[in-house]
Amino acid sequence: MTASSSDVLWACVEEGFHVGSRGGDFLGYVDRQPSGEFRAFDARSEQLGDFETLGEATAAVAARAERLDLDSMLAGDDLQGTAS
Repeated sequence: MTASSSDVLWACVEEGFHVGSRGGDFLGYVDRQPSGEFRAFDARSEQLGDFETLGEATAAVAARAERLDLDSMLAGDDLQGTAS
């Protein structure tokens, strides 16, 4: 099931560190760098990039989670349609 980025709940764990979740599932996090940029990471701690705003960084995390959800659904559909 994919959901929009508006379904993501963001929590500020400490100043400059935000964690995203949806339906209780961890999606990733954003860490503000000393330079002022926001570095985004997915749920596997893979870096998604540096962004000028927190909004851009959180959107990148949400987009990665949606893409992974879609990939997972498509892989499941392929497996179900395969004859043994």
